[in-house]
Amino acid sequence: MATRAVMFTIGKFRCFPILKNRVAKFTSSSNLLNTSTFDPGYTRDPSEVFFKENVQALLDRLTGRDYEKVFQNRKLGQRLEPPKYELLTQAEVDQVMVEMEVKLKKKLQMPPLLKEREPVTKILSKDAELQGFDNCKYVFIDISQGINDRKREVVVRDPNGVLRDASWEERQKMCQIYFPLPGRQISMPKMFEETHLQDCLDQGQYQFVLDRACAQFEPDDPDYIRVTRKTYNCIDENNKFSTLRSTRHFGPMVLHLVLCKRMDNLLFHFITSKEVKAAADLVRLFHLVWSDSSPSELDEFQLIENYIQGPAVKKPALELAWQTFLEIEKQRLEALSQQNKASN
Repeated sequence: MATRAVMFTIGKFRCFPILKNRVAKFTSSSNLLNTSTFDPGYTRDPSEVFFKENVQALLDRLTGRDYEKVFQNRKLGQRLEPPKYELLTQAEVDQVMVEMEVKLKKKLQMPPLLKEREPVTKILSKDAELQGFDNCKYVFIDISQGINDRKREVVVRDPNGVLRDASWEERQKMCQIYFPLPGRQISMPKMFEETHLQDCLDQGQYQFVLDRACAQFEPDDPDYIRVTRKTYNCIDENNKFSTLRSTRHFGPMVLHLVLCKRMDNLLFHFITSKEVKAAADLVRLFHLVWSDSSPSELDEFQLIENYIQGPAVKKPALELAWQTFLEIEKQRLEALSQQNKASN
């Protein structure tokens, strides 16, 4: 039985099916390659740190567990279902809480912090006899089911006769055409262009930008790295850490700040918020990243004091905040002691 080919057009793509494989024809004016790069300022591969179990445990604790924030309604263009009220026994309540914890962990699953991927340069063959056959590229993609998009075979025939592996950008566009992912567009949305991105950040839309970046890009995409690091740095400069607390983006932001050695603002935020455990966990994370071990013999107060007196960059501000906290804590303990004596 003959197979009928139906050509369709999507933007600057001219695509048509041919039996089991697909061919896409790109006009010479198509801007497929994005050569923009971004240096986040790391001196080591972040993936070497991010996937360690002890680092994951610290990032998980630092993220927090605000159920109302995690499960709050968000404006995603979807119709909200009316709430349901049920009378439950204590056993049923416990079961619901277990299910909620599973859902919470899924919602707080952190996107990985990776280094920028290497460009694809593999050439399969050079066929000079095909040079000048056409002035357009031809892209061939294996559309077999059950293959990971990163492992799917995608090759490109250039006008000069070179057959090569598709670049990352070409691969993502073709996979999105035939295996579309929810929330991802074929071309990069304009909101990620520098001017529009800065407008979104100026409006405080940090979580929206990061959620959209996770949907649009792969974690090692240069544009993902550029957008997320710019967002993290903007949050750090404006001390808006609370906006990402209890979201899946807080952990990667914390690790980014530690890798860049600019975590002092966050530590100041924890101290002034009287979150000593979080502040101590942040210092433990710093030691794990930069010395592969965390002092176990020191208590929370000693950890924080040693960091402030040692590697801290913004010592005056941190020292003042820490001394203020200690004075308030001392007064609180004295008042509590007097209350206990009076009650006895």
